[in-house]
Amino acid sequence: MEETTRNYEKDPANIERLSLEIIRNTLSSYAIDERLMDVVARVVHAAGDFSLASLIESRNDALALAREAFSSGGQIFCDVEMLKSGISRRECARLELEPVCFIHDEKTAELARRNGVTRAMASVDIAVERGIRLFAFGNAPTALFRLLELRELGAEVDFTAAMPVGFVGAADSKETLAASDIPSILLRGPRGGSGLCAACLNALLRMV
Repeated sequence: MEETTRNYEKDPANIERLSLEIIRNTLSSYAIDERLMDVVARVVHAAGDFSLASLIESRNDALALAREAFSSGGQIFCDVEMLKSGISRRECARLELEPVCFIHDEKTAELARRNGVTRAMASVDIAVERGIRLFAFGNAPTALFRLLELRELGAEVDFTAAMPVGFVGAADSKETLAASDIPSILLRGPRGGSGLCAACLNALLRMV
């Protein structure tokens, strides 16, 4: 069989560079805060969807406070393993940040059964108990609601990236977060997911 040669881009770094160049050129016509542009571009890139650009918001000086918090290292809570896996290991190592997820821990399952709540909620309880102050949500609205409840009870939260997905609670949890005093970057409405939240975090990590 005669081999056919197709002319297409094969270099991963160049594919990413060209993609982001196209995205940023298109987003230049959008009303986006320039300080948030890198985050928006990465989320649009992850989804292949420009309609997300107008749904991404920064609250309570989140960009500056995220950079400050990330530069101090420590642990960042992830609601699911998929989100944890999507965060850049290289950038985390550079900043001495450790993504952690407790969703599958035995203690989480036991706490959820005892209290009659979701494992995602129980994992937030464990994170706050351990003194974690950086949070990311790409899946579970109940986990974000639980963090907001704990914040009202005095829990310290330095930054939250919130992009939980779904038709039950996801939009409401993000609206409640937007009205709180927590520094946050969020994606309004029911859309979201671990890949988008990881893209947001990776953009922020590169800014530090």
